[in-house]
Amino acid sequence: MCKPSGRIYHIARVITWLPPGGIEKRLAALLPRLNQPPFRVSVVCLRERGALADELERAGVPVVVLPMRSRLSPGGIARLARWFRRGQVDLVHSHMYRSNVPATFAARTAGIRAVLCQVHNINTWETWRQRWMDRWLLRWRRAMIAVSEEVKRDVVANLRCPPDRVRVLYNGIDLSEYERAVRSPALLRRMGVPDGRLVVVVLARLVEQKGHLRLLHALESMRADLPPCHFLFVGEGGMRETIEREIRRRGLDDLVTLTGHRADVPAILASSDVSVLPSDREGFSNAIVESLAAGVPVVATDVGGNREAVISGECGYLVPPDDSNALAQAIKTVLDDGALRRRMSESARRRAQRFSLDRMLDETRQLYREVLGMDSQSIEQ
Repeated sequence: MCKPSGRIYHIARVITWLPPGGIEKRLAALLPRLNQPPFRVSVVCLRERGALADELERAGVPVVVLPMRSRLSPGGIARLARWFRRGQVDLVHSHMYRSNVPATFAARTAGIRAVLCQVHNINTWETWRQRWMDRWLLRWRRAMIAVSEEVKRDVVANLRCPPDRVRVLYNGIDLSEYERAVRSPALLRRMGVPDGRLVVVVLARLVEQKGHLRLLHALESMRADLPPCHFLFVGEGGMRETIEREIRRRGLDDLVTLTGHRADVPAILASSDVSVLPSDREGFSNAIVESLAAGVPVVATDVGGNREAVISGECGYLVPPDDSNALAQAIKTVLDDGALRRRMSESARRRAQRFSLDRMLDETRQLYREVLGMDSQSIEQ
């Protein structure tokens, strides 16, 4: 064990930008707590700041923007390397392919050997060239980080990375934020939900991957058999107009409301009865963990790391991703049975304890200590 020296280690977290998305929200919650001795944390954005940059800076975490024209821009990589050197960065921790590649090159240029690259989803490599590049860069990384065991398997398979060089670090949330929220009929009325309806919430960006169209197909087929209920699609994205057209075409205007981006997700979840995530792929869903923390039963497709969060039959149901009928039946089962919802709600809150922000913080600190050689047991180079 290394003796305490009072040294502060500078950690650079590198990401494309900081919009109010799932990954970025986790950083905004985690990094101010991580930014304590023996660590000092800075964030580097490679495109632009994004909405969460101000939140991080108010919490004492500096954010710098070093725009790159492309992920292999020699000038951009050189600027990033200079910033690493001038800031005396000890460890680089980057997120997603478009940041992982330039961050690895820049860290190597700056002489930094403690490099961690995080993967947040499955099937993230769009071409064989991307897989080859990430595979080649493994030589300059101490470890890859996966947000679930399923993502770890994907990294091992695609990058031919030894399993012992991939660490699983589950996303964590501040459980208290969801536990103290209370149901608000007034909030539901403001969002267009008629009184007396059961509420089904879908927390997901309006993008193809999240499967909203699959859910609309399921709703059309089962609406006559549903108890009085209303669906809230919470999120924004490029498919909004397509989804709105599909809602009108299927005659679901009275059943579904698109709320856009909302900053009051804990309150919405506290006012919901079921949470649905009909995705095609997931690494590890923040929306599922948030729902569990709020005690909301989850119906989700059995993709990616979803089965690592949801115990099917206990705190919700997992259904095949290509089976709209199974999705419809699972939603109906939970809506029809109040006693089942109460049992699943209790189980959901217990399950959420596995994914607390405190646990994520402890595991991140321990990983950094190992990689920096602060403990006797470290990851082999």
